[in-house]
Amino acid sequence: MKSILFIIGFSLTAVIAYAQSPVGRWKKISHVSSYEGQTFDSHVALLKQRPCAAKIVWVVNADGSYRLDAAASGCDESYSKIQTKMYSKTMWKLTGNRITISTQKDFSVGQTYTLTVTGNKMVWVGTEGQGTITYQRI
Repeated sequence: MKSILFIIGFSLTAVIAYAQSPVGRWKKISHVSSYEGQTFDSHVALLKQRPCAAKIVWVVNADGSYRLDAAASGCDESYSKIQTKMYSKTMWKLTGNRITISTQKDFSVGQTYTLTVTGNKMVWVGTEGQGTITYQRI
């Protein structure tokens, strides 16, 4: 009986861990932050200036890389190159429900978020005031 309970518990843990996996291709749908008591969505503001950014894809790879893919976005070449280069060395790691992104291989410097993946939505809530980023799986 104990071994059956152990197997069920282990299986549930594996399913929950997989359900929280950020691996995939995502589109950013919002980045809500607060500054001096004012809440704003910087992604909505970006889309007003650069509507093409709605077609940028964020790729979270199983190898730990976190990339921005602007190839099919329709953004001008210089903007696409700059954005792609900014994320060309970014890595991610998951510890429990905390995702950290960094350009440092040892993650000595980075940003950490509480991660929730539900269905086709992924939400990152900043642990140090970075706001809340919401993605939709594509």
